[in-house]
Amino acid sequence: MQYVCANMISLLALKIIAGLSILAVGVLGGIIPLLAARLRASQRFFSLGNALAGGIFLGVGFTHLLPEAGEMLAEFTDYPLAPLLAAAGIAILLWIDRVYFESMGPAGGEESGGQRRPLYPMVMLAALSIHSVITGIALGLEPEVAASLLVMTGILLHKGSASFALMVSAHAAGLNTSNLRLVLTVFVLMTPLGILFGTTVSSFMEGENAELVEGVFNALAAGTFIYVAIMDVIGGEMGRIKDRMAHFVSSALMGSDDVDMPVRDRDRPLKFLLVLIGLGSMAVLGIWV
Repeated sequence: MQYVCANMISLLALKIIAGLSILAVGVLGGIIPLLAARLRASQRFFSLGNALAGGIFLGVGFTHLLPEAGEMLAEFTDYPLAPLLAAAGIAILLWIDRVYFESMGPAGGEESGGQRRPLYPMVMLAALSIHSVITGIALGLEPEVAASLLVMTGILLHKGSASFALMVSAHAAGLNTSNLRLVLTVFVLMTPLGILFGTTVSSFMEGENAELVEGVFNALAAGTFIYVAIMDVIGGEMGRIKDRMAHFVSSALMGSDDVDMPVRDRDRPLKFLLVLIGLGSMAVLGIWV
């Protein structure tokens, strides 16, 4: 009886430490872009950081979310449901981003000054937050110290890079400082809240139904990450100069002066390398978690 009580206390202590550690790592990863925004050379930093973020999003989608979804959904069907749902996630976001908002015209699809609404940071915040809550609940439900330590390590390895990538992308989309802080606050709190919820409500998110829901969400989220990485983040940083010139001219004609005149991008090889580094880092993490 004493051993059981001591084990419960140590498990609870570990989960408290996990929540605080994950919170701290998330804040650290997200605050770096906020501090860099004050520097004179921040524009180049965020441009390069955005390329790294694109690689991280690709890696999360392809090497983490999609395989996890495939393993979970394989328990229910032999059909390759995870790739199909990932493709559906891409199609849904494509329709929202490039059909719905574009068809609304300046009155609905754009804000004042012709600036397009920053859709994808909010989409990434939602996807990352839901995933963070789910992983937090999984850690909160874990009854063994050793397994809890393993799950905590996996979350810690991902949280800082995900927070950094999210904040860089949000800054690149034009969110102001107060909104950036709000995005960071919401994101870093999700996993600790999930841990708290899972620890106090041990019957939640258990059984086959929970695994099915998590598998479906992970597959849809994988498609979201892949779409955002390619279409918005990497596409924006590696776009052809004629396309960026057209964007500049269009913005100028609509009265917006916050789009810089495009010049030859001498950082393009470095950006490509950063995309590979972001993708590779997530692939390496996939060996252990």
